[in-house]
Formats: sequence, C-alpha cells, structure tokens
Amino acid sequence: MKLALLFFCTCLSLHAQLIAEFRSNGKSDRRIDRLPALWLKAGEAPSAFLGGGAFETTWSGKIKLAQRQRLTFSFEGRGEAKLEIGGEEILIEQGELGTARSAQTRLNPGEHDIIIHYKSQPDGAAHFRLWWEEKSFPRQTIPPSAFVSAADAATSTAMQQRRGRELFATQHCSKCHQSEILLGTDPMQELQEIAPLIVNPGDRLDETWLRAWLSEPHTLRPGTTMPQLFDPKKPESAQQIADLTAFLVSMKSGIPLGDAPPTEEATILAGGAHFHKLGCAACHTTPDQTTPDPSGKRIPLHNVAAKFKPGALAAFLKAPNAYAPHRGMPDFALKEEEIRSLSAFLTAKSKPTLPAQAALTGDAERGKAIATAHHCGDCHAGLPIAEKRSTPSLQKIFAADWTSKGCVAPAEKRGAAPALHLTETDRLALITFAQTGSSSLTLNDKAEAAERKFHSLRCDACHSRDGLPALLDSTHAETQSLTAHIAGANEKLDQSRPHLTFLGEMLQPSFTQSIIAGTLTYKPRPWLDMRMPAYSAHASSISDGFARIHGIDPAEKTTHTSDAALVAIGKDLISADKGFGCTTCHGLGDTKPTAAFEVQGLYLEHISSRLRREWYDRWMDNPASVTPSTKMPQYAPGGESPNPALNGNAAEQYNAIWQYLQTVK
Repeated sequence: MKLALLFFCTCLSLHAQLIAEFRSNGKSDRRIDRLPALWLKAGEAPSAFLGGGAFETTWSGKIKLAQRQRLTFSFEGRGEAKLEIGGEEILIEQGELGTARSAQTRLNPGEHDIIIHYKSQPDGAAHFRLWWEEKSFPRQTIPPSAFVSAADAATSTAMQQRRGRELFATQHCSKCHQSEILLGTDPMQELQEIAPLIVNPGDRLDETWLRAWLSEPHTLRPGTTMPQLFDPKKPESAQQIADLTAFLVSMKSGIPLGDAPPTEEATILAGGAHFHKLGCAACHTTPDQTTPDPSGKRIPLHNVAAKFKPGALAAFLKAPNAYAPHRGMPDFALKEEEIRSLSAFLTAKSKPTLPAQAALTGDAERGKAIATAHHCGDCHAGLPIAEKRSTPSLQKIFAADWTSKGCVAPAEKRGAAPALHLTETDRLALITFAQTGSSSLTLNDKAEAAERKFHSLRCDACHSRDGLPALLDSTHAETQSLTAHIAGANEKLDQSRPHLTFLGEMLQPSFTQSIIAGTLTYKPRPWLDMRMPAYSAHASSISDGFARIHGIDPAEKTTHTSDAALVAIGKDLISADKGFGCTTCHGLGDTKPTAAFEVQGLYLEHISSRLRREWYDRWMDNPASVTPSTKMPQYAPGGESPNPALNGNAAEQYNAIWQYLQTVK
C-alpha cells in the first residue's frame, strides 16, 4: 500500500494544481482540480464520493507569479466565498457573487499560499469561478498554470480511491456482480456504458485470431479490459477455447462483407499517407511494429491481417462504433478512397505474431454452454444469458475481503475468477476503493467524468493542455516517411492542433457537443491534414463536463443585441486598410485570406457560433497568453491601441469587432 501511495504522491507533485476538499453532512472527500470552479444543479453530486445537498469546498495550494504584480481579485457565481492569500483575507462575498472587487494586492515573484473557501446554496446548487485583473491585462479567470499544490497522504488516498472506482466501472465488474437494488437514477457514467455487442462475429473475425484472443487477450492488446477467462495451466482450457471459438464463428449471416483489401502498391502508399496525415500514431503503433509501447500505451496493429476476414476491416473503418458505441476508436467519417487505401496499407504492412494454439476441433454447442457458464452475455449483448447466476452480487463482494479471493486477489488466491491483468498499482487502487463501499457508484460526478474521458479517450494524445505536450508531438515523426512519395507533403500551413487548456470557457457548450458528436457541417480548420473524429456516444457528457470544470452552465444560451454604429466600426477594424488586417489570415465567406502563407486563421463567420465572449476578450488582449506558439499578434499591449477608432481604446475596439462578428453568418 505504501508503494501505491508513493506513486500517487509522485503524480500529484508533477501535475497537481489545487487540492479541493469537499464537506457535507459530516463527510469529506478530496480531489485534484485544475481550477477553483464549480457548476452544479441542486441535488447533483459535487464529487465522486459525496452525494447531493448543501456542501462546502476549500481549494488550497499556491499561486505562482513570474514577476511582481498588483492584482485585483473577484468572484462569479452564487453562494458564499472567501479568498485568502499568504494568510491574509483578500475578499469575502455572499449571495450573488461578482459585484465586489478586492483591494489591489501587490504580490512578489514566486509562490504564495492560496486558500479559496466556497459554500453552496442550501439546496446544493453551486456556481463559482475566480477572476483576476491587473493594469497589464483585463479581468479574466486565473489560468491553471498559475496554481500548484504539494502532495499529501489524504489527497493521495482519495485519488487512489478514484482510480479504483474508475477501474471497477471500466472493467465492467458490475456486469457480473450485479446489484440487488437499483444504483440510483443517474449512476456513475461509465456504469451506463456497454461492452461491444456480439453481432455475427463469424462474418468479421478470423477463427485463428479469435482463439488467440480468448487465450491471451492481454498479449494481443496490452491494457485491454477483456479478462483472461481460461487458466492456461489447466489442460482442459485449450478445448474450452476451441469450443467457445467454434460457437462464436457459427454466429454469422453468411453474407460476405466485401472483397479483400487491394494489393496494388499505389493504393498501399496512399493508405500509408492517410495513416500519417490523420495522426493515427497518436493512438497506434505502425502495423509493422511488433513490440508494444508501454510508455505511450498505444494500441498495436500488427495483427490486423490475422484478425479480419475479407471486407471486415473496411467495414470497421467505415463505422467503428457500429457494434461498440462506447469504443475508444472514434469515427473519422472516412471517404471510400480513404477506407479502401487504409485497409490495404494496414493489411499489407501487418506482421502477425499470434500465440500458438493447440490444433483442436471445437464444438459450437459446447461453446454455447461455456459462454453461458462464464456469463459472457452479462458484458456482451448477443450472447446467451444464464438462467441462474453463479457470481456474487455487488453487495456481497463489497462485504468481502478483495485481497483474499476473487478477481483482484493475487493469482494464488484468485480461485476460479478470471484474470484481469492488473498492474500492482491498479490492484491496490481497487482494494482501496473497495473499502469505501459501493455507494459512490450511484453518483454521476459529471465534471470528474469528463476529466476521466479526457484521458481514457486519449484527448491528450493529440491535444496539449496546461503546458503538457500531446503524445503525437513525439510520435508523429515515426510515420512521416509514409508521405515521402508526395511532393510538398511537408511544406504546408501550420499543422498544430488546438490547445485545450481553456476549452470549457472558450467554446459555447453546444458547439463543443457538435464537434465531438461529428455533427458539425464544416471543418473549422480545413487546412489541417488531420480532422477531429467523432465520439458520438460521449459528446453530450463531455461537453457538459468540460463546461462544469470551468464553472460554466452547460446549458448556457447566448444572446446578442447589435449596435449598428459599433458593427460598422468593427467591420472597418478587421480590414487591412482601416483596421488590424484580420483578413490577411482570416477568410470571410467566399473571400479567402489574402496572405496566409505560413499560418491561417478560422473563417470569421464561424466565430459567432463557436466562441464565448469572455474567452474572445482574453484572446484579443494577448493571444500568446492562451497559445504560446500562436502567430496571432498582440495588437494593443496594456490596452492602448495604435488604431485611432473609438479614441484608441482597445477594449472598445475589440467589442466593436465582436459586435460585427455576431452579424456575420
């Protein structure tokens, strides 16, 4: 246990921002927050281990400054709030928050202790955000990079419990160990997700690969949640695997899914180019790489040729979520040519290394009985369900000692339970979670759920956040040679992906949902080779949670009233002859940017449906404070504009541009 706590402490010291402690009805809970922000409806769970109702939160840590600043602080929201810095009370407010400002506070370079107290409304509804401002920048929320906190044992234990709770849900433990009572009306998000449906696997999957998968799933896909059902030390296991495989391959329509992938070199080369341009190396190793990637945890592809029957890989690429709506593989809305060439490339370059299997003939009827006895249908719809359960209920396993028997116990104590192939750290996290009981499974902690999805869906593989680089920044070079045959392939406009540090406050929640769902009708950055794929089953919950992380109402509706005079001024200000020359890099309607040679900006008509006003103000004031690598210049340092319009007042000029952009559709 000490080893696991040391691991969690190390993680906290590297990546922590603020320690958040929640208190309600005599109970407490802790977690790490990137920001001191909340948005909750009455009755919603403020954290993974506290139910709805009135609560208090204290964020503690340090605020760090690179230089001396004279700062003014303020709140936003409802409830009661108090800010302390360096042991001194800076601001206190209650009721409707945001009408007061602190006195100007001088802080020297370095780290200063910070404590933020917040008390919800009596019914548990909560809304809180923390802002600052200074002569050099306008009022804006404090960025995550300004906070840091040190690890402590209590927070380490709480984070370990969270990891165990997540593992319990994502390993589908509650599918086999079903609850004797309803787990609330809105339980933990991952409990509402399903494992892949078993629909005609005999049409899609190769029998030899299926045997290998059932025998050693963790060797074919490290990190898989598919347990090892059969003990390789038992002589009867090989026959059971053969029988279960025979049953699965007997489930088929008999209708071929299509032809085998093309084999001509030109098509294979085109598929390799697509593999690189789409950034597949963010989540996958190349199909000719047979060694795993334990640090990047990328999914191997070297067994693709051995896995799919003719036409099945193309069908999968066309609709990867058809039989698995919660699968991590997103939908890229691939064109027919892309599907054809990608399947050709992956198949041609695949180097299968399947573990050897005994040459046994399987019996489908016996296999059906094995699937029933092992409760395979509890996880996978489409398989038979046992009339009588042989697995203990959820309530019974939480009353048991997980170290002495069952799935989480050491191998010598596991008994007939399947092997989950947990790391020692994960096993200890599950054991720590078990000690909290099952009540947290009834809570849908929406902000925390979105943060979990940020990592489990590998958003950080393509996007940087809080100064941490995306994995693709280091892995993309591995596949660059796949475009060597294309003239000028590496001489394109800037190919960097959006930073996600301010995502929740940057985009309107409805826009975030549409882009994650794949329902957006245009590509915001058409010059990028990559594209944002769709995670349709997760779009609503992720957009909801990202807004909450920043203390924003996920159902926020924006309204706008135009001032005709300001609209006219704003139109002039984006022009090259009277304004800032925005149209040099940003297109507008049918008019393309005039000189976007190295970098291009989004088309201006997209702004009104995408951005929230406060983020626009932050961006216009100092773009590099949001995205350090941006080519967007800072036009008015200190708020003093070189343009004479509106008496050179930069804030008013930016407001006029905003007014104009709201009229551009």
